[in-house]
Amino acid sequence: MIKKVLKAILNKLPGGNYIVFESLPLLADNTRAVFDEMLRRGMQRKYRLCWIVKERTGDLPQFPNTEYICTKGFWNELRYNWVTLRAKCIVCCNVFVPARLPRTKSVYLTHGTTVKKLNGYVLPEGIHYTLVAGEGLRQLMAQELCGDSDTFYALGYPRNDVLTQPDCDLHKYLEGDFDKVIVWYPTFRQHQNGIQSKAGNALPILHDPEKAQRLNEVARANRVLVVIKPHFAQDLRYIQACELSNIRFIDDAFFTKNGISSYAFVGSCDALISDYSSIYFDYLLCDKPQAVVWEDLEDYRQAPGIAIDLDHYMMGAEKVYTPEQLEQFVIDVAQGVDRLQSQRAQICGEVNYARDGKNAARVTDFIVENCGL
Repeated sequence: MIKKVLKAILNKLPGGNYIVFESLPLLADNTRAVFDEMLRRGMQRKYRLCWIVKERTGDLPQFPNTEYICTKGFWNELRYNWVTLRAKCIVCCNVFVPARLPRTKSVYLTHGTTVKKLNGYVLPEGIHYTLVAGEGLRQLMAQELCGDSDTFYALGYPRNDVLTQPDCDLHKYLEGDFDKVIVWYPTFRQHQNGIQSKAGNALPILHDPEKAQRLNEVARANRVLVVIKPHFAQDLRYIQACELSNIRFIDDAFFTKNGISSYAFVGSCDALISDYSSIYFDYLLCDKPQAVVWEDLEDYRQAPGIAIDLDHYMMGAEKVYTPEQLEQFVIDVAQGVDRLQSQRAQICGEVNYARDGKNAARVTDFIVENCGL
């Protein structure tokens, strides 16, 4: 009863011209692409743009009429509640930030098409619209998030626009003598929040130093650089990064330091290695070779579980179970061998809305129209 009365009182407060943004990492993913599109349209002249941060650490980039609202500390929490209660619109993509009053609309852009089971990850009340990359994934995402499929909209992921742009020269960002770059984006095995998969090793295959050394020699002999970017949620205590001549590890600081976004970098690489990750669906837009490393597939089936039909959805990637198969993929990329191009094209049309590079504009149009901006 008290909550109902308090909510009624708060709802009578005058609304504010706030648009609230959330992403993990901060200033990233689908939310960042929509934020940038709003800046391009000059929406900061009418609205106060507010990014949610857990705590203030270091210097944060400055944008016109934009502030960072922290969720830690008494006064910070007051400001956070004041802004979110009076916001016109909330745009989130990793942590659910539901609207708490009827006048606010919340749009969940998601942070990728699920491959893993989303056990317990349920859309809360107060999320009005949820984005999916393509129509062929709408029912799947609604089922995994326990949501009403009528509130899921296939418009394409805003972050993916950059994947349809011309490649960057990666020699500007990476040292060494190489002709091709394969980027490896493994998903988490041990999550920072304590979620554990049944997979015992944080990195498949490379957990064995001898196998890592052998892969490095194959890459070096074929003038290929393998760049590994651990999942942002992976507990890095489980990873012992090896620094070999043709196997490199990077983190989020690499992109900040070099002034390039994660997906601009990924899209410019010559091939992708992943596993049970949504990046597989996104990279289909690049029409470049892919491999999925499934050394621990049966362990991953047990926990957290697989949500999709792997045989169907991942027909566009080479299946790698052994070090020898991974070495062969490196050789194939070096030699321009691409066996699964037609399969990738088939799945890409099913799981991605379009390759027109206009997802951010399309999603922003949707937000403006449906959130009363």
